Amino acid sequence: MTGRWVPRSSTVLLLCLAVVLAGRAQSIIDLPRRVPSFNQAYSIGPGAWGRETLGTGGCPDLLQATGCLVTAFAAVLAYYEVSLEIPPEFSSTGQRRVGMDPGILNDWLRARAGYGPCATDPAGSCCLEWDRLPYGIDLSFHVNRSEVSLNPIAAIIIDHALRQGSPIVAGVHWSAYCRSGSTQSEDCHWVVITGKMGSTYTIMDPFNRDSADPQGLTTTLSAGSRGRYIVDRFAVVERAAGEIGSANALWVDPPVSEAAPLSIAAPEPVGPSPWATILALMASLSLIAAAIWLGSRDAP
Repeated sequence: MTGRWVPRSSTVLLLCLAVVLAGRAQSIIDLPRRVPSFNQAYSIGPGAWGRETLGTGGCPDLLQATGCLVTAFAAVLAYYEVSLEIPPEFSSTGQRRVGMDPGILNDWLRARAGYGPCATDPAGSCCLEWDRLPYGIDLSFHVNRSEVSLNPIAAIIIDHALRQGSPIVAGVHWSAYCRSGSTQSEDCHWVVITGKMGSTYTIMDPFNRDSADPQGLTTTLSAGSRGRYIVDRFAVVERAAGEIGSANALWVDPPVSEAAPLSIAAPEPVGPSPWATILALMASLSLIAAAIWLGSRDAP
């Protein structure tokens, strides 16, 4: 006898639970390890970097005011365990610094011409040159083509990157314009996307209003320090293949007094050229032949 299988109520319940858990597994994505958190406004406390000058060439900006992008990259470089050494000659503190934080990264970028001119800055070079970041990471660039939320393509790219263990540095905005009196409407702020939680994404927000706290805010795109964030541009940050070696080193030329003295070797004596000897011999023979010929003409 054949018949149609009719699941029992307990079986239906288990199937529903499995569907819910599967959906939850898809809506929660975590990186394999924590992204270090930095506060760009940290200006009160040991090793504070918030009041350090950002950029070069007389740039008037400070890390605490416009250093969100540098702070975000300091976080992802620290996530990938990229460490920098800043000799005293290049350090804004006048002392050797080792490791990774916004102040160390800023010093390194200043020494490596990592800043370029900005259209919005009246003087100096204040904008990060993305292709001059320290060795150790690879970037792929994308755009969210939506003004209200993540479009499906951007969401797929971000979800895939997070599942692969790669954080995302994202430019965001939260209102029609970046700030009062500004006409800029995109990339008003930069954050690090660290995971997914339901319908939103977890982030490390580099701006924490508590200037005595070195940590940025661990929050979501829906509840950033400035409101609900909408992603504009974003870069997936992956670990570069191979060893970094000394590629990120900042070298200091030794003082002239410490330089090795120049050794000037005495010139070796130069002997006569073989061709010069042959020519001199031929000239002598010619003179002898001419004398013999003249003598034979005068003979009786």
